[in-house]
Amino acid sequence: MTFNKTLLSGLSALAIGLGASLGVANAQDDAAPAPQMEAPAAAPAPAMDDDKLKSFAVAFLEVTKVTQSYQPQMEGASPEDQQRLQQEAGEKMVEAVSEADGISVDEYNMIIQAAQTDPELAQRINGHITEAAGETQPAPAE
Repeated sequence: MTFNKTLLSGLSALAIGLGASLGVANAQDDAAPAPQMEAPAAAPAPAMDDDKLKSFAVAFLEVTKVTQSYQPQMEGASPEDQQRLQQEAGEKMVEAVSEADGISVDEYNMIIQAAQTDPELAQRINGHITEAAGETQPAPAE
C-alpha cells in the first residue's frame, strides 16, 4: 500500500524534525539530552471527522515536500550540517502543519499515530491524501 510507505516517511521525517528542534531547544535550556517521547500504549483512537482528515492530508503533503527537499542535502552533509539541516527541516515541517487550516501539530501527530494502529483510519487517510494530491498537482499535459 503506497500510503504506508508515505505515511512512515512523513512520520519519520516529522519525528526527526520535531526531535531535532525540541532537542536543540532542550539543550539550550539545560544542556540535557531531549527525553524520548513514547506513543501511548494501545489507546483507542478518537473518532476523526472527514474535515479533520482532509486538513491532515493537506498538511501531510506539505510535510512530505519538506522531507523530500531536505533529504538529499542531509545525505552528504557533515554531522554538524546534518544537525542544522534537521533543525531547519523540523521547523519547516512544524510551520507547514501549523499553516494548514483546521489542524494543529498535536492533532497531526495524534492522527499519524492512530493511523499506524488502525487500518481503517489509514485507508480513509490514504483516500484523502490521494484526493489532496490530485488537487495540488497540475493535470498532465497530453
